[in-house]
Amino acid sequence: MKCNRADVHQAAIGGCLADCGMSKLPPNLLNKRESLTADDYKEIHVHPIFSSKVIKDSSIIKDSVKVAVLEQHGRLDGTGYPIRLKTKPMNSFSKIIAVADVLHAMTSERAYRKKQSPFKVLEMVFHDDFGKFDIAVVKTLLSASLIIPWEAGSN
Repeated sequence: MKCNRADVHQAAIGGCLADCGMSKLPPNLLNKRESLTADDYKEIHVHPIFSSKVIKDSSIIKDSVKVAVLEQHGRLDGTGYPIRLKTKPMNSFSKIIAVADVLHAMTSERAYRKKQSPFKVLEMVFHDDFGKFDIAVVKTLLSASLIIPWEAGSN
């Protein structure tokens, strides 16, 4: 995507810290084994705000990455949470972290569901969620996925 080394590092830092706000949620919610309720989702949907507050005073994180941490669950079509983004375009870091977050979440084992194949998730992002994610980011991830040594045993 023609990012310089500093921007790659910033995107990586943002991706790693994007869910740090989950630490502010009740452990019983994070460890829940049954399906999440609408109220559970409302509570989880505030974690990007918590994450944003945790990193807001960091001098090593670019402001655009701080915005991306808040917008990590935003979508190009204006959907997502915790805020709707129809009024302004998402920045590059937001677009990258949004795709990375979906890939990570869906390929990770959860108490309430099994992990999915990274290739199945990529297909879903590329086809089923077309228009929600930046196509250049998705295509870059698709081309890079051909050389990623995915964990043995993935479906």
